[in-house]
Amino acid sequence: MAAKRGITLYHSPASRAFVAYWMLEELGVAFDVQTVDIRKGEQKAPWYLKLNPAGKVPTLTDGEVVVSENPAIAIYLADRYSYGGLAPRIEDPARGAYLKWMVFASAVVDPVASLHTSNIDLPGYTHSFGTFDDMVQVLVGALDGREHLLGEAFSAADVVLGGAISFLMFRKVLPEHPALLDYNNRLTARDAYQRAADATWPPELFQRG
Repeated sequence: MAAKRGITLYHSPASRAFVAYWMLEELGVAFDVQTVDIRKGEQKAPWYLKLNPAGKVPTLTDGEVVVSENPAIAIYLADRYSYGGLAPRIEDPARGAYLKWMVFASAVVDPVASLHTSNIDLPGYTHSFGTFDDMVQVLVGALDGREHLLGEAFSAADVVLGGAISFLMFRKVLPEHPALLDYNNRLTARDAYQRAADATWPPELFQRG
């Protein structure tokens, strides 16, 4: 029996589920949204833990497929619905950098920035994700003089890593380096970004500036 298809995003206001929402908006595919409000602890409800035992958002279902973690969701969606577009093909030399930036967002940027905001800056030689200054230097080097992470072409890597950069720029965690500011301005001007932002930080509840 064929699996029933149909995309549902389990999403919460004021959360990193913004990235998955933005990804879906960029693709232009039909999807349903089920709110799991982390401010009310709904991510720990038994029914949701069956989908995502980590009790985090976002989670995405596509028929019988269940995917969690923003980079994994973006890779799955881009490969399935925009292979050769938002996802470079496997034979494209850009595929390597594309996957690197997907991993860099969650394996380096997120933990380093989280520690930094808690005034914890660990020595890079003892921790695989390096120091905060190292992370900033890598981002600036990747974006200085470039439109997007892969050059001129916008990709799903810009949604995942760009979403993290945008969030950290808004919270004033990252320095206002011209390369980061210009990149963030290009991202926030995208219609899909704005629709996802309105869904995740509704203007009537959150002042985004």
